[in-house]
Amino acid sequence: MSLAEVEFAFFFPAVFLVYWLLPRRATWQNAVLLAASYLFYASWNPRLLPLLALSTAVDYWVARYLGRELRPGDAAAKPGHEHGRSAALGLSLACNLGVLGYFKYAGFFAESLNALLTAIGLPGSLPVLRLALPIGISFYTVQKIGYVLDVYYGRLEPCRSGLSFATFVAFFPQLLAGPITRGGPMLPQFSAPRRLTPEAVSSGAATFLIGLVLKAYVADLLARELVDPVFAAPGEYARGAHWAALLGYAAQVFGDFAGYSLMAIGVGRLLGFELPRNFNYPFLSTSLPEFWQRWHITLNTWLFDYLYGPLVTSRSFLRGRLDLCFLLVFGVSGLWHGATWSFVLWGVWHGLGLAAHRRWDEFYRGLCRKDRAYVALRRSTGYAAGAWLLPSRSSC
Repeated sequence: MSLAEVEFAFFFPAVFLVYWLLPRRATWQNAVLLAASYLFYASWNPRLLPLLALSTAVDYWVARYLGRELRPGDAAAKPGHEHGRSAALGLSLACNLGVLGYFKYAGFFAESLNALLTAIGLPGSLPVLRLALPIGISFYTVQKIGYVLDVYYGRLEPCRSGLSFATFVAFFPQLLAGPITRGGPMLPQFSAPRRLTPEAVSSGAATFLIGLVLKAYVADLLARELVDPVFAAPGEYARGAHWAALLGYAAQVFGDFAGYSLMAIGVGRLLGFELPRNFNYPFLSTSLPEFWQRWHITLNTWLFDYLYGPLVTSRSFLRGRLDLCFLLVFGVSGLWHGATWSFVLWGVWHGLGLAAHRRWDEFYRGLCRKDRAYVALRRSTGYAAGAWLLPSRSSC
């Protein structure tokens, strides 16, 4: 079941009625949401539900330990406590990344290593695992990692309610495909009772319908009538059809992904929550950095806040190496999107584009300081059109 499938038309009204008919208490509301979320998850593969519950419990208790304050008389235990905090963080990261790597990437790395061994004349004998991928694992894993890191660095108080935290992790509208939420803005919403308002119903229903049209009609229509036929038999179509299919594919991906995000935001509002915006007219971008600030916003801000920023400000070899970190972070982004080398290369390609843009921007700003004519050129229609065309084409 997903937000766009017919089963959801029966599932959600039942959840909506039970949720709002019960007393307006956060505990009751969260209990209904957690049960609904686990049922939603189990509709894909009930055998993997314990994995979600167990990983949630690990991060809940790790965060509780990380947020534990020493009493004044425990000052002598502070060095040991700091060591314990580091070990607890390592446990959380090992569990989250280990489970993600095992289920999503074990087969990919085994196949890649076997191919490498074969290429150099050695037998490739690593077993290739074919595992059922836990649905939404990429999304809820980075969500939980972000929460634990925020608690570790003192940016967020640990959630005291296991029920609230479990509901935050498994919240069914955004469980499968985001938006990726953070504990700071979301956990207070789960901790407080929700109230149904006419404004929330109106806005939530409208947002859900817009998302449904984008995903279930626009994206599906483009795929069925344009993209799939041309991609399946390119030799039967002229060059114009190839360009139309390429542009149609970009619109299809946008409609599918942005549509689902809007549906999730709409369902969240109908339940009294405000989920973060995930797309902001990305095809109006006039640079590649601006495009990535508008496309899948919650993932890209997560990557820059929790990966890029710490890398370029660390004391390691990567400190200050902005371009190299672009390549690494977007290579990770590509691998996060899919366990194939084509996704990794796609990510590296965009990392190269961001590095090239940064260097071009530095060079052009130097020209502007020397000659104001370059400032006028940058504000011209032709420059704006070229700036819009480059990121738009690179995203296709």
